[in-house]
Amino acid sequence: MAETANADARTLGGAVAVTDIVHRYAGVLALNGISLDVQPGTFTAVLGPNGAGKSTLAQILCGVLRPTRGAVCVDGVPRVKRSRRAFVEDGVVLVPEGRRLFGQLSVRENLLLGAYGARCKGAEMLQRLERALELMPRAVQEGQERAAATLSGGEQQMLAVGRAIMAAPRTIVLDEPSLGLAPILVDLIYNMLGKLHQNGVTVVVIEQIAAHAMRYAKSLTVLDRGSIVYSGSATDAAAEEALKVGYLGHAT
Repeated sequence: MAETANADARTLGGAVAVTDIVHRYAGVLALNGISLDVQPGTFTAVLGPNGAGKSTLAQILCGVLRPTRGAVCVDGVPRVKRSRRAFVEDGVVLVPEGRRLFGQLSVRENLLLGAYGARCKGAEMLQRLERALELMPRAVQEGQERAAATLSGGEQQMLAVGRAIMAAPRTIVLDEPSLGLAPILVDLIYNMLGKLHQNGVTVVVIEQIAAHAMRYAKSLTVLDRGSIVYSGSATDAAAEEALKVGYLGHAT
């Protein structure tokens, strides 16, 4: 299984950057001057408490939401006015919070929807399906005709990641992938993300819970109330202090 997730993906790339992003909801400030440069091939964690603006940032990174102000670039090319589909075609794919699967459709059908969104058909689509299934637990592999709604929470999250893999992403952005899951299931999901990263996919995880993300991430950004309080190496001593400030509101 040397070629797991993305043997047919485009060459290493998919760098996405946002500059001086401001976003408001009905006049309420959600993001205030955010700049983030995700380098190709990195594993980046964006952490922060509830209300920090993490989900808003995730949606802007993937073209789901257009910012009130600021620039969004993929591989250095401005993309702020493009559609979400155009971002997918550029190789930037979102796994949204809450998974958003079609519960009455089968595992296989949910996966194939990811390929349709990327305008992938025929033999190439079947090859991507095989590679996505290789990353799934055996129960999911052997139950492709099961309705997605019958899967466990962890299996559903892995299916949501698999659906994104079907689009052959160069950059995959995950919004709260560990939300509501037991630690052992979160381990499985991050192991899956680690394999994707090893195969050249740029990974961005947006999380409230820091523990698992910090085991894998090399780059860290901490958000608090719509602003960046830290951006740099995840292993730097300042990163731990920034997390305390972001979550507790004060330094120690």
